[in-house]
Amino acid sequence: MEWYLVLVLIFFVLVAVMLTGLPIAFSFILVSSAIMFKMQGAFGIRQLVLGMYDQVAQFSLTPIPFFMIMGEVFYQSGLVSRTLDSLAKFVKKVPGRLSIITLLGGGVFAALSGSVVANTAMFGSLMLPEMMNRGYSKKLITGSIMASGALAMVIPPSALAVLLGSISGISVGKILIGAILPGVLLMAMYIGYVMVVCIINPEMAPAYNVEDSTLKEMLLGALKDIVPLIFIFLVVMGIIFTGIGTPTEAAAIGALSSYILTIMYRKFSWKLVYKTLVDSLKVTAMVLIIIAGSAGFSQILAMTGASREAVVAIMGMSTSPFIIISTMLLIIVALGFFMEQTAIMMITLPIMMPVIISLGVNTIWFAVLYLICLQIGQLTPPVGLALFTMKGVSPPEVTMRDIYDGAIPFVTMDVLALLLMAVIPPIVTWLPSLY
Repeated sequence: MEWYLVLVLIFFVLVAVMLTGLPIAFSFILVSSAIMFKMQGAFGIRQLVLGMYDQVAQFSLTPIPFFMIMGEVFYQSGLVSRTLDSLAKFVKKVPGRLSIITLLGGGVFAALSGSVVANTAMFGSLMLPEMMNRGYSKKLITGSIMASGALAMVIPPSALAVLLGSISGISVGKILIGAILPGVLLMAMYIGYVMVVCIINPEMAPAYNVEDSTLKEMLLGALKDIVPLIFIFLVVMGIIFTGIGTPTEAAAIGALSSYILTIMYRKFSWKLVYKTLVDSLKVTAMVLIIIAGSAGFSQILAMTGASREAVVAIMGMSTSPFIIISTMLLIIVALGFFMEQTAIMMITLPIMMPVIISLGVNTIWFAVLYLICLQIGQLTPPVGLALFTMKGVSPPEVTMRDIYDGAIPFVTMDVLALLLMAVIPPIVTWLPSLY
């Protein structure tokens, strides 16, 4: 059978299995096991299991539970509310004030959680009622909240970045560092869009009286509620950037610091420790199962020759590397319309990364663009994860149409940022080059 027929057949079998409701990771494991047993019998199953074990036993994966703990601590301790209150003192009479506060808060919390769902749910529950009461447009409300959540996919530490590095064999530390400037750029573009659209159409975000704060109150609020969070982020990324410690050691220090911060704010309890550890372990277990499924799928592609032949076919195309890379990114975005991001990574990375390496393209640059394409998928109808998380925390009067309309302008900002990074690669590659 031709390699492309094998690839198409495997893809359709996977989709059919996933449509039964079986979780994505188990779908990959089931299909991989069936094909391996068909090809090599019990010996093939043994090799498949060993390959999965080797993949999940990598030391590079150990930052994941610590990053999860950081996010869970801030999410469950209520420290984010304090941060938003302090940010609000700095953002006074500007167009779209509450949306801008949401985006700024999303950027800060994204740097400490790395979870799209946690960010969207958190800011949906905190900011949506206030914006609704102030008469904000439903489109602007839902769009800014989802955009604040999607920032968690790019702004480090991102669990998906760690997963991407593990599956593709790229340095996790360099991906995290390379994503810093793109994350800041995205947040700035989101805020710029909100301000411009609210200036053009003030009815989208009606102005209201804001209580004045003295400079002393603003500085004290920042010192108590913002600086400690930023300090933790700087310590974590500083350890990775300077090479003082590994990403694992940096993540562990970040997790410990988050607990210390809850003690300082008198939010610490053993119940909090138990809940954050259990929830973090659940997410970590899910990620490891996903990685195991990805390893099995990669083995099948290698054994059938599909991945090798796909690389040869792509490299044999009489076209420029730019067109090849653009096509890959468009495929990722298109898959994001109807597939979950981890499934996309598991299907595409084993095929795309050998091509990227063969083309001599900077792998860190491609990895960050890949993450942004996944982010676009999170915000794009009909099944972006952020869309349904937003619906879950919204009142009944906020319809899916409102949510879809709110997402489109921010998806446009993502595309513009993607083009900018494609034209000016140092936005991504400059910081990792210093690492």
